[in-house]
Amino acid sequence: MSNEVDAKTARERAKQIAEQRRAERRNRKRKCVLCGVEESDKTPLGPHPDGIGPSCKDEGSCLQRKAAAAGR
Repeated sequence: MSNEVDAKTARERAKQIAEQRRAERRNRKRKCVLCGVEESDKTPLGPHPDGIGPSCKDEGSCLQRKAAAAGR
């Protein structure tokens, strides 16, 4: 009987940990793979044409930020 209780509490704890990780993943800010800027209302991200991850929808401003970061 004790083993059943231990197994049940272990399953419940695993469920709590999994839900916490899912919540953290949902709340994480996405970053552009090219310039590194975080997603916001001013800089929405979309899929990169080559499929390498999220990138800025406005390519011109993305390239400017990337050049500015390289110039530092």
